[in-house]
Amino acid sequence: MLLQNTYVRRYVPGDKHSILMLEVEAFDEHNPYEYLGFYEVFQDGFFVCVQNNDIVGFIVGYALSDSEGHIFSLAVSKFHRNQGIAELLIDHMCTYFLFKGLQRASLEVRVSNVPAINLYRKIGFDAVWIESNYYSDGEDGYVMMVNLNSYFFQKEQFRLSRELNKKRGEGVN
Repeated sequence: MLLQNTYVRRYVPGDKHSILMLEVEAFDEHNPYEYLGFYEVFQDGFFVCVQNNDIVGFIVGYALSDSEGHIFSLAVSKFHRNQGIAELLIDHMCTYFLFKGLQRASLEVRVSNVPAINLYRKIGFDAVWIESNYYSDGEDGYVMMVNLNSYFFQKEQFRLSRELNKKRGEGVN
């Protein structure tokens, strides 16, 4: 995953307007101002993705227990989806959780959000149960989890496999 001119950094108060715009675009079931206030409580685990000097996504997470980190919110601009930004943000959060000494990460996702579910499964999250009527409109939500050691082991295997395939391709010439 190579994203040019793209990086993740911690949220700063000057990002507020951009985050509110992403909130309105991504989530229509809640008040963005209330959620931004909640996010700012967990400022240590509040990260933004910047591409070409614009905030194109954000992620918020916190330690749910001594062993589990919880990804509370993740949003990527509609114009920047399917570019690896969500995966970059999740990777950043999982690294943050690991450095805090946590062993696993969890999140909730609407059962109808198939693109997000596919992404989470691709990077190692498993649906562990369904929360009935989890969302304000009555939709169910999957609770998904990943073991952080397995997550990073899988990433390393993928990197090594890609490197080996590249070397094999170079050897053919």
